Amino acid sequence: MTNPIALVTGTTSGLGLAAARLLAAQGCRQIIVTGRSLARARETAAQLAAETKTEVFTPLELELDAPASVRSALAELVKRGRPIDFLLLNAGMVPGKKRVLTEAGVEASQAPLIGHHQLTVGLLHASLLSPNARIVIAGAEPARGGVPMFSYTAARRYLQASEFGTEVSGQFFASAQGKFSGPMEVQRQPHLSDRASQEAAWQAVVKVSGVDDSSAAPSSVVS
Repeated sequence: MTNPIALVTGTTSGLGLAAARLLAAQGCRQIIVTGRSLARARETAAQLAAETKTEVFTPLELELDAPASVRSALAELVKRGRPIDFLLLNAGMVPGKKRVLTEAGVEASQAPLIGHHQLTVGLLHASLLSPNARIVIAGAEPARGGVPMFSYTAARRYLQASEFGTEVSGQFFASAQGKFSGPMEVQRQPHLSDRASQEAAWQAVVKVSGVDDSSAAPSSVVS
């Protein structure tokens, strides 16, 4: 991708903030940074602009826990009318000891998954993903199993995933088995590619979100 337009969720701190900074260094012509409030997103855009000495950051209010906020964000993106080339679904949270529900009745730790689903399907419906768009879904390496402690992947890996070929879709990448750093490689554990489990997970998200798009032509997806 040359001078792409990127949208990064969870940009106000952590890996999302670092990823937005790296994307600017790689020459993105526009980076949409999201925050739970427009004020926070604007603060982040201003901070990144000052740090990178570039004016490529555009704020967008997006509260993934609230379906109405996702719809509003989609409406704003439709108004802007610029297809996205790189969609980084980074926002998430670590579940605590106490179960917490959002106002929509979804467990808080799972709400970003539902919000990301609504956002991505909405972009597909609105034809706001470019033909060769890359979608990178961030996750923790323990998802592969066999990892004795919790560890996040580095933001630079998001950018590495964005450069994978268009033939790469629907695969889980992480460090080599039992490692927390080093080159990414596709994970071959059976539970990560079990089609029945994947379909069950998809249907569960569709049921909770009320959003389906099984007829849409997929962009390149890296999970």
